[in-house]
Amino acid sequence: MNKINRLRCEYNHNPIGIQTTQPRFSWELESTKRNCNQAAYQIIVSECEESALAGFGELWDSGRVESAETFHIEYEGSPLTSGQRCYWTVRCWDQDGELYETEEEAFFEMGILSPDEWLAQWIGAEEAIAAPLFRKSFYINKPIKQASLSISGLGYFELYMNSERVGDHVLVPNWTDYDDRQIEGLLYPFDDQTSKRVNYLQYAVTDQLQQGDNAIGVMLGNGFYNQAERTIEGKMKYGSPKLILQLAITYEDDTIEHICSDDSWKYSSGPITFNNVFYGEVYDARLEQLGWSGTNFDDSSWEQTSLVRAPKGQLTAQTSPPDKKISTLAPISRSEPQPQTYIFDFGQNFSGWVRIQIRSDVAGQQVTLKFAENLDSNGTLDTLSCGGDGQLQSDTYIMTGQGIEQYEPRFVWHGLRYVEVAGYPGVPTLSDLEGVVVHTSVELAGHFASSEPLLNKVQSAYRWSQLTNMHGGVPSDCPHRERLGYTGDGHLTAEAASYNFDMAAFYAKWIGDISDSQNKQTGFVPHTAPFNGGGGGVAWGSAYIIMPWTMYRMYGDRRLLTEHYDGMKSWLTYLSTRNRGGGYLVEFEEPDSWFLGDWCIPGSNELPPALVSTFYYAYTVRMMSEIAGVLGHEEDRNHYAELFEPICAAFNDAFFDPATATYSIGRQGADLFPLALGCVPAEYEDQVWERVLRHYRDDLGGHLDTGIFGTFFLFDLLSERGETDLALQMVTAKDHPSYGYMIEQGATTLWESWDGHDSHNHPMFGSVSAWFYKHVAGIAPHPESIAFKQTVFKPFQVANLNHASASVHTIRGQYAISWSRENSSNWTCEIQIPPNCSAEVYFPQQSRGALISSIFEKGNNLTIWPSSNADQSPDSIPWRSDQNDIIVTLGSGRYDFEITVTAPH
Repeated sequence: MNKINRLRCEYNHNPIGIQTTQPRFSWELESTKRNCNQAAYQIIVSECEESALAGFGELWDSGRVESAETFHIEYEGSPLTSGQRCYWTVRCWDQDGELYETEEEAFFEMGILSPDEWLAQWIGAEEAIAAPLFRKSFYINKPIKQASLSISGLGYFELYMNSERVGDHVLVPNWTDYDDRQIEGLLYPFDDQTSKRVNYLQYAVTDQLQQGDNAIGVMLGNGFYNQAERTIEGKMKYGSPKLILQLAITYEDDTIEHICSDDSWKYSSGPITFNNVFYGEVYDARLEQLGWSGTNFDDSSWEQTSLVRAPKGQLTAQTSPPDKKISTLAPISRSEPQPQTYIFDFGQNFSGWVRIQIRSDVAGQQVTLKFAENLDSNGTLDTLSCGGDGQLQSDTYIMTGQGIEQYEPRFVWHGLRYVEVAGYPGVPTLSDLEGVVVHTSVELAGHFASSEPLLNKVQSAYRWSQLTNMHGGVPSDCPHRERLGYTGDGHLTAEAASYNFDMAAFYAKWIGDISDSQNKQTGFVPHTAPFNGGGGGVAWGSAYIIMPWTMYRMYGDRRLLTEHYDGMKSWLTYLSTRNRGGGYLVEFEEPDSWFLGDWCIPGSNELPPALVSTFYYAYTVRMMSEIAGVLGHEEDRNHYAELFEPICAAFNDAFFDPATATYSIGRQGADLFPLALGCVPAEYEDQVWERVLRHYRDDLGGHLDTGIFGTFFLFDLLSERGETDLALQMVTAKDHPSYGYMIEQGATTLWESWDGHDSHNHPMFGSVSAWFYKHVAGIAPHPESIAFKQTVFKPFQVANLNHASASVHTIRGQYAISWSRENSSNWTCEIQIPPNCSAEVYFPQQSRGALISSIFEKGNNLTIWPSSNADQSPDSIPWRSDQNDIIVTLGSGRYDFEITVTAPH
């Protein structure tokens, strides 16, 4: 079966609100035959669906293009205009001339391309109203051809049309640096020259409109735009909630009418009397105005809106995925530690909220829900890891007293496993509560499993941590106490996240946030993005280089490198000035700021911050040389390649002790950083590595001693140097410090610190998940490959596992591996490689002491190894061998290997 699927435009399926005039197209080939490669493609873009299906591209017909490329193909047709809907399809030919076609066309719709095309105005309500309601009635007297609505409501909005909710997402628009003015109390003021962004969403609403009377309703919440209650990082307050909305209606006669927000709209207070992203929501159901967003509602008592100051951020279409209600959880137990105060356990740490059903005939009765990750020894909530009682997460519902009522919040989310219910009339049952899991709606892309249950639990804990720390297009550190987009945490987990989820559109947006947060005069990149205070160091700001490079390596996104190239250079220029008296060490950041090295090391942190900071200076300089090479900036490529050498020399001069073959304190990852950098003097490299092994095997008894940055490099270094079993021991140890210790203590998400004294939902140690894929299951991109064009499979690398499996859906298609050696004499390995790709499979000649005696591939029905070149037919699979492995070279397809082994004597 030959076909094309997963048609994407700017990483999205049928996106509405494309902001670029040259959108990029991607697709995947699907074929049952092996060694399939695309030889040519043809893209058709049309103004109507029928034309696209017929293969007529009045907007663009690329013609037959001889190319193997299947992603990031830029549109080159007629100029595109705001609000224009375009239908597209693609056909391809493989190397044998066989045709591949899509089963259905795709579409994309352009956003508002120029600020001048915004006819709507920003409007607001009385500042004292916590969550104002806005509405507008209008009349349509002609048949409608197409209608598109663009809206931004700060901080959050819910949109209704003719009493029906528009869209299935929540907590929108995605969070950005809204303005370019200083926020009171923050350490680093915003640079007035920095361009900020405000996301708007665009909806196709043709089916929601009707001839005759119509009404639009919008409810606003504070979000991060109007947040002044939590002040540890400063008052994050830009102004009271505000709204801009523009509805473009194209009639069948091709005339266009705009319905725009202006001072003719009306507003009123609503049932939400308090909402804050850190603290919670208060909802008084007695204040509900039934039918307020419908056509028959009497709004004569409502107030006229006022025009308000527009945020200075550029209105930009949101193309990163929104938050959604993803799933629900049922509580697993209920207790009553105090009279009429009930604790429900959902059995899983998650982000979102609790939906509750209440029965009462008493108007004004108040039910309060409080949230925490942990319980005290007496069975009551322990709120310390979520911010303590001074930052208590709670929602309050005030009843109408009219029978069965149901409540869930709108403009907040919580991080929780346990909820306390107080004020409930009677005794709530397990069926009265439901946990609503809410996070950014990224698609699943990967799977990992093994014969070790503990590894599977660590993998599950990581995935829950990563997902529940993605809100508003920002990877947060935790979903309760801080909720900030710490750049260090974000770049450390980017590779792992990209193995597990489709992160491309998400990270493209967040890289823009990092750019917006940068001081354009000095080049300094702060430690959170969007910037809202927070501590860190050079390892945090270096995300501005690491993230675009990760996007290029994982998704082939060259455009991000181009767009942010100057900003990345500016960061490195800034680092070159962060020393005392010249030289190449990085010794400080901004005056009076935090200057951290590694973070959350077991016990006390004794690792010098300058060691970690100088490492990241050299690490990103080397990365920048590669980036410059990709973009064809040869002078820059040479400059950064040359700069790398003196930084490494300064690193060695400052921290290396040849007498002991150690760096700095010789612990807490001190020797890992120079090994990862490749800067250890050649004559000492073996000694340094042996010292590392002795340290972890003998001194620490198979435990780790690294923080978030050292841990990122630790497991890969061990596996790359043949010590995967030691790495596995360090992960699965059940005593402190280890991932296994977290699981043994009941963790369902990863902890902030190895001892569990801080947050219990922090993804920053989640880099281990990428190691599961690459070195346990054994599926990794070739070091010189971009976007998984070529992959390396290494099964059977772990002596203490009987089987492991993994799959990764890349931008080119899905790779998969599943290996097993549960049969002592015949091992199996199944491989899947997508069309247009290739792989090398490294079968170890010896594993667990057993020797491989033959490799048989069932699909070809032939023995691959041992064989001679003379035995190989045109359909055979090539192989070669080195000292340790038999390396089999594969094109696309599915392969089923049976490996015969000879048991050790």
